[in-house]
Amino acid sequence: LARFFPSVDPNYFACRVLKFEEETLGGYTDVLKIQMQGMIRAPQARCDTDLRIHLMDVSDSAGPPKPVLCKREEWSTEDSPAYEYKMDNGILPARVSVLTDWVTVVELRCSELVFPRRGPCTIECTLSVLEKETGKPLASARGRMEILSEQRGYEEIQQQRHTKQTATLQLAASIWELTGRDPAGKVILDQWLEGHRQSFGEESLESILQSYEGSQEEWITRASDGLLGWADPADRYGAIEMCLKIAAAGSRIRKELHGRLRNIAAKLEIPSDRFQSLSQKYLTGRVGQMEDPMALLGLTEGMTDEQIRQKLTAEYRKWNARVTHPEPAVRQQADQMLNLIAQLRSQYAHHA
Repeated sequence: LARFFPSVDPNYFACRVLKFEEETLGGYTDVLKIQMQGMIRAPQARCDTDLRIHLMDVSDSAGPPKPVLCKREEWSTEDSPAYEYKMDNGILPARVSVLTDWVTVVELRCSELVFPRRGPCTIECTLSVLEKETGKPLASARGRMEILSEQRGYEEIQQQRHTKQTATLQLAASIWELTGRDPAGKVILDQWLEGHRQSFGEESLESILQSYEGSQEEWITRASDGLLGWADPADRYGAIEMCLKIAAAGSRIRKELHGRLRNIAAKLEIPSDRFQSLSQKYLTGRVGQMEDPMALLGLTEGMTDEQIRQKLTAEYRKWNARVTHPEPAVRQQADQMLNLIAQLRSQYAHHA
């Protein structure tokens, strides 16, 4: 009989996963119900028990199962990973307890689950009844369900994060090279690397840079394309700010170096006025070390003298309005920029 009616098998215990639609204010959402049925044998009557739910993605039959994470807070505790949940099941009424009907253990919205990758997948739920005192399994079973994951998976997110961080490092390293590998710039790079060990492991900065193929121009093109493809605006601005910090740490800021910064900003589709503001933020205090301080004001070689005078007037108005700013750092920056503007005005007045 057990072959045709498993529930009459004295060792029968089963788990299943069902999918339902639940109505919400915005329409409908998919909900998974994890259920159990069958016999639970305890070492004694009145045995206190827990339930443990374990979720895995078994879509790839050729590879090992991968965890399916749950966003619920109770699924991420100190003693339980985000793909495993333990809950109280109460005291069993007898040494042998039988669930003749399917009992829903927990309901999960599909939107609360995070799969390795987007697309169709097979979720496997392992449901175990545990003796609370010892943690010993009293009964265990598995159930599967085909699901379509519509959100980015955590493997894709990790890949994107690695791509963005690699691109940022490549861009910053290309600036560091133009500083002559200044030691102060290496300190900044090493500190950044320490904060991103999840992506780079324990490799040193030198060994990571040696693994990059091609010229520095190819680094810049590849890194910029990667950031444009994967990153949001905050990541792109973070990359150019990292480059500016490296440049500011150098003993001298050559014209070629600022040109590369401007080229990187253009490849990252950062507007020229925004790049100028960031340059002023990080490089104003380094005017004395700049080979081309005019670049801080957005002045280029192709401008006429009249265009330069108009630009200097606009910059003077901007910075003169900040000399009374409540923050000392802003007032100091304004004084430095006004001194630079005065020097350039004098130079072009003399030429006129």
